[in-house]
Amino acid sequence: MQFAAEYLIACLLMGAAIGMDVALVTALYSTKLTCRKTRTKWITGVVGSHTLLPMCGYLLSFYGIKWLPWLTPLLGVVAIGFIAVYLYHEIFADDETDALVATISWSLIVAVSWDALWSGPAKSAQVVEWQTVFVWTSFLVVGAVVYLFTLAGLKVGKRLACRQNNTPFVWLWLQYAAIGYFGLLALMRYTFALDVPDWQIFALSAIIIRIVLVKQRPLFSTALS
Repeated sequence: MQFAAEYLIACLLMGAAIGMDVALVTALYSTKLTCRKTRTKWITGVVGSHTLLPMCGYLLSFYGIKWLPWLTPLLGVVAIGFIAVYLYHEIFADDETDALVATISWSLIVAVSWDALWSGPAKSAQVVEWQTVFVWTSFLVVGAVVYLFTLAGLKVGKRLACRQNNTPFVWLWLQYAAIGYFGLLALMRYTFALDVPDWQIFALSAIIIRIVLVKQRPLFSTALS
């Protein structure tokens, strides 16, 4: 009974830790998830990646870092590369580039899920006394928790979006800043091995995105909607 409680609490905490940011980015991204096919693809992608990447991180903590130490810095470069390409075409796209954005949608899903990979090595210390079957099933439980957070984010985003006839500028700013945050997070942690607080990384992303969006809204404009 004590182990069952420990097992559930550990899974819930890990699921919440990597699921809250999924809920946030899903809420901010909800205006682009109106198509059922796109919505299913997004939910399946982020839940699947947040289930599989912690598994990969768990295995990498034992094998990958020992045998392939050069792999870790590349993860950050790949992640921010996907994010940068996506944001460039999202912000500066015209109708002719919509197809390109669609082709990298899976890349975007993976890119915003890199933080889940980081949770794998941390989990290895948490489950040191667990039986193997409970270690692997815990990843599935965590995935279920992330799924619930994703649905919650989608519902919140829809409620907020339906109150606006047009997407407000601040909503776009936060949406792009949240996506950019994941790229910078991977770059800081994997490539440069820097333990920068999350809020500072998000603030940096918001500043960069605000500068990029200067053509849509002057820097010193007071109107946010």
